[in-house]
Amino acid sequence: MKEQIIKIMETEGMTPAKFADEIGVQRSSISHIISGRNKPSFDFIVKIMERFQGINADWLLTGKGSMIKTSGHAS
Repeated sequence: MKEQIIKIMETEGMTPAKFADEIGVQRSSISHIISGRNKPSFDFIVKIMERFQGINADWLLTGKGSMIKTSGHAS
């Protein structure tokens, strides 16, 4: 999931500090995740999904599929 978080930051043109501020987490938690020291918590993932609502949850969690949600899928 580290790679997906980095991709979101690159796409949005954000530094890790700005990304942390945007989702409302400690800046150190971003650096720990990017360095591989920590894995994102459930709360951390929820904060990403709430702030970046166009992000495909399957892609965020697994790296599979498209980064951006596509419309037209019936549930």
